[in-house]
This record gives sequence, structure tokens and C-alpha cells, in this order.
Amino acid sequence: MDVLADVLTVTQLASAVLGCSKLISPWALEVSPDFHASVHVIIRGTLWLQIEDRDPIHVSTGDVLLIGAGVRHCLLEDRAYKPLPYRQVLDEMERRLTDVGEGPADIAAEILCAKYRFEHRERHPLVSRLPSFIHLRATDVALNPQLQLLSQLLHIEASQGGAGSDLVVPRLVDSLLVFIIRTWIELRPEGSIQSWFSALRDPGIRRALQLIHESPDAPWTVESLAQGASQSRASFARKFAALVGETPAAYLTRWRMCLAARALRDGQKSVEAIAGEVGYDSAAAFSKAFKRHYDQPPGKFRTAS
Repeated sequence: MDVLADVLTVTQLASAVLGCSKLISPWALEVSPDFHASVHVIIRGTLWLQIEDRDPIHVSTGDVLLIGAGVRHCLLEDRAYKPLPYRQVLDEMERRLTDVGEGPADIAAEILCAKYRFEHRERHPLVSRLPSFIHLRATDVALNPQLQLLSQLLHIEASQGGAGSDLVVPRLVDSLLVFIIRTWIELRPEGSIQSWFSALRDPGIRRALQLIHESPDAPWTVESLAQGASQSRASFARKFAALVGETPAAYLTRWRMCLAARALRDGQKSVEAIAGEVGYDSAAAFSKAFKRHYDQPPGKFRTAS
């Protein structure tokens, strides 16, 4: 069980918003905060990333940026330029490219962009604790051949498309997010990542998470999870809480509720069936736990989703 991919699959509501923007000098664009997380892959060019009140960050060809949901940011050819709303800038670029043609010398930058929307991102520690931005430099990307090749393939699909592109692109965009976060985790020094992400680097705690994700309906206890992690109960409980940020029982409940919320949104199964799939003996017990977690009963949640 790939815990990282599993969490992203369950908590991600929609993706596959993909585009490739070619920019002619001078240019500067602003992306207003919304409920989407953004990925920018710099295909060519150099630019500056301005995130809210932080100092500008220099970005170059081959770099990859992941900007968290709700984070205002600007991409600037020059720090002295005043940014305009990104849609206004891209529309202007399309008009200018039509007028002047598309000679390589005319393009100052080319950026591949994707967006991700997460449902109830505060409900899972991975999504809620993503940093406001991740910056992978080209040298970092080069250490991960999968991420490098996937970026190249997405660029081709965004630029040229082709038969089956509508089917292929969403899966590639989903994979892109997994590889970006995986690369970021692997590159961080030990102890530099807090909470859930550091748990993925600890063999015992990662194994416990895998067990929970493989069989969320199983009657897990601290003892059985500690045994699966090959640790003593006391040591396991302390380390799990320190790395994940909550007790094993709390995490198990949180994950079951994430799964239940997805099933309710899908609308294909009854509350009774969902209750059994996430480890509850009765619909009543499940409904009580769900209401405590989401502040509304399952039926109302399904109607509102």
C-alpha cells in the first residue's frame, strides 16, 4: 500500500486542470488565493516567485513549484514589474503571439501549470500540513527520473494533445503531485519535516500507517499496530504521536472518516454499507462518529456534497 498515493486519492476532489503558457517580455502575473493548489513547471526561462510577504525567490528552467491552496503568489519576469491578474496576462499573451508569431526568440518563458482541489483539506494531516510552497530546483528534479520524465510528458500532452489525451492527462497530473511530494520528502534532512511527512520516513510508523490504509475496517488497537511495526506498545505509541501528531486511535478514526466522506460523495452505497467498510458494527455508531468529525450526520453531508 502506497500511503502517500492513497491519501492524495481520497482527499483530492478534482484535478487535471492543465495548461502550458508561453510568455513574451515584459510580463508579470498574479494568482489570487483560492481553494486550489497550484503546480508550476518551468519549461524554459528565468523568473521570480513572490509569495505573499516573503522575499522573492529566483526560479529557473527545470524548476518545479507547488503552491498551497489559498496562497496568493506572483510570477514575475522582473521584480520591478507590477503583476496583473493571471487570466488577463494570458489572454494578452495569446493576442500577442497571434500577432508576432511564435518564434523561439520571442518567448521569454514557458510554464506548465496544473491545479488541484482538495475536499475538507483540514481533515487529513497530510493535506492540512503541506507547506505554503515547495520549490524543487532543476538539480533536485534531476535526482528523480520519474518526476523529470513525467514533467516532459505532460509538457508534450499540454502542447500537442492527441487521441485519448482527455483520459491520459488527469492520471498524469495526479501522478505529478505524488512525485513532487515524494521528491520533497526524500530531499529533506532527517528531522527537518514535522509530523505526518516524517512518519513516512520511519520504517515502523510507516508500516503501521500501511496497515491502517490496507485494512481500515480491521479492529486495530495500539497493541496490534505496535506488533505490526515490530515495536513495544509504549515506544510505538510515543513515536506515532510524536511523528503523526495524534494517537494511533485518533488517526485511525480520521482516516475512516476520510474514506466515509468519499463514499458518501460518490453516492453509490448506503450508510449501512459504508459503516461496515470503515470498521463500524452499526450505522448508528458510524453516524455518531461521523457527525462528531464533520459536524453533520452522513445523510446531510451526502446531500450537501
